[in-house]
Amino acid sequence: MQITSREFQALAADVDDLHNESMKTFAEETAELHLDAYKASRRTFMAGSAGLVGAVAIGSALVLPGLSQRVAAAGLDDKTIAGYAQSVELAAVAVYTMAAPLLTSATLPVAQMFLAHHQAHADAFGAVAGDKAVKAPNAKLVAAVGPTLAGLKTEADALGFAFVLEGQAAYTYAAALTLLQDPAYAAATATILPIEAQHQTVLGIALGKKVTDVFPTGAFESSALGDGTDPLKGLDPATFG
Repeated sequence: MQITSREFQALAADVDDLHNESMKTFAEETAELHLDAYKASRRTFMAGSAGLVGAVAIGSALVLPGLSQRVAAAGLDDKTIAGYAQSVELAAVAVYTMAAPLLTSATLPVAQMFLAHHQAHADAFGAVAGDKAVKAPNAKLVAAVGPTLAGLKTEADALGFAFVLEGQAAYTYAAALTLLQDPAYAAATATILPIEAQHQTVLGIALGKKVTDVFPTGAFESSALGDGTDPLKGLDPATFG
């Protein structure tokens, strides 16, 4: 590592504080958002055509023009996207577990912390996925990264692999924010995305990455999706769904 283990763990502790603060009221917030969405839909129904105009305006603030049609055509409703995100988080848990034997006492506690974050994120996405919730890691993603994981030889290899995966997770959720329609699902994603990005930042600092390596797409995470081979793109559900 390019920093001391104490510095590494201190940076991770800051992320843990962010994670705990963001997640502790997650269930209450999403429950309130679902209730607000129900009330809004009822008001729209009672208001007739005038309400319909308002509903379109609200929707346009959450979904980029044309994306709702693309999402519907692809069968990617909000619950499906949430369930997919849950499967990606569970895959991250599996990956950290598989990489753990390469880690030393200096880095293993941080990896275990990040693993716990991913499990909590999986639970959060599952809570809003409804009947689309999953119980197992994304099998296609685990299979795709399997050969790379098997080829890891050193602690630096393992941290570098985690660095890429955390970035891809953040990009995946940035893309999801352009597709989601219900505020509850957007809230779940917006809560989790910055924690994944912070994971990557801490790992990047530990590896001695340049700022441009840690933030390669600028202030906002890339919303481009790919097949997992590009570290600057998210994980496309068309490939892994």
